Amino acid sequence: MSRSRKADPDAALNAALMLFWEHGFAGVGTRQIETDTGITRFTLQTTYGGKLTLYLKALDAYLDMFETRAAPNMTDGKLDTLAKWFERRADPDHLSDFAGLGCMALNATVEFRMSQPQVTARIQRFYAIVSGGFERALTACVESGDLPPAFDCRAQAQLLMANAIGINMIIRAHADNTACAEVATATATLIRSWAH
Repeated sequence: MSRSRKADPDAALNAALMLFWEHGFAGVGTRQIETDTGITRFTLQTTYGGKLTLYLKALDAYLDMFETRAAPNMTDGKLDTLAKWFERRADPDHLSDFAGLGCMALNATVEFRMSQPQVTARIQRFYAIVSGGFERALTACVESGDLPPAFDCRAQAQLLMANAIGINMIIRAHADNTACAEVATATATLIRSWAH
């Protein structure tokens, strides 16, 4: 039996988030959880309900962080603001050191392939945050006159979401924040071409 250690819950959850973000669910064992987070195997079962529940808590924390810090939230009615959001995706000065890990929600999409309902619900939350953010931004641009009244905000929000996802996958595949520069620039150019 391993010796008992007290782990600060917030610090342990942050450490678990980083561990799962970098290695995925399957790539992390209980010994690594204990070593990297301070959560003993006993505590993992009794307090967290096991590895999957800890992973879900980490994914929830990631989504909360994404929603408040990185999600598209541009309702100033300016297409240029939206274009710059994409340009910043390839700008090393605007990216965190963790951007090379890709997006934890997209990593979960690939790893679980919709096989775990609790993970799937969180993935759907991620897609709703992204597509909803783009749709609100585009709607504000229609209301401000930057886009024509008949502009299909929902369809173009889906296109922007696909580009944002593609950018994240390029970053993850290359482990390089700037690998997506061409796609990010092309998306920004496309957005500016929609101007009324």
